[in-house]
Amino acid sequence: DGDRDGLEYVEKESEEDSAVEVWNIMTMFQNSFAQNAKVKRRKTENFTNASMKLSAKKVEEIAQRQGQERKKLHEQYRSQVDTVLNQWEGEITKAKDMEEKLASTFRSQQKFYTQLRVNQSKLLKDLQNIYQQFSGTLENLEKLHLEQQGDLQGELRREVSLLQKKYLMDSHNS
Repeated sequence: DGDRDGLEYVEKESEEDSAVEVWNIMTMFQNSFAQNAKVKRRKTENFTNASMKLSAKKVEEIAQRQGQERKKLHEQYRSQVDTVLNQWEGEITKAKDMEEKLASTFRSQQKFYTQLRVNQSKLLKDLQNIYQQFSGTLENLEKLHLEQQGDLQGELRREVSLLQKKYLMDSHNS
């Protein structure tokens, strides 16, 4: 029985030692696992932080580039629109100038034609007056000529009559 008790004690000790050893190994594994998990967590955090910083930097760079591209595009189109608007305003100014010139030319032509009509009316009245003077003068001249012809015929008759008398007297006397 003594051996058996000794053996049991040794087995018990051995079991206890084994349990302690297993406990120590487990604790070591647990510590090692915790240490590995801690290292992995730090690496993951560092990777995540670095990745976030890199992503944030890339996002910022992309946003800046896109903003610059939009700004450049807006400036190009604004420049083109400004150019077209300036041309349009120039055309409007030209059209207004041309309109004013045409209106001025039209007014000048109106004045010219009005003056021409006034002058033509005056010339027509002058012609009418000249015609009336001519008609009156011609009528008076025809009356005068008729009178002169009548006077001449009367004088010729007298002279013929005197001549006839003279011939008669001469023929009587001879």
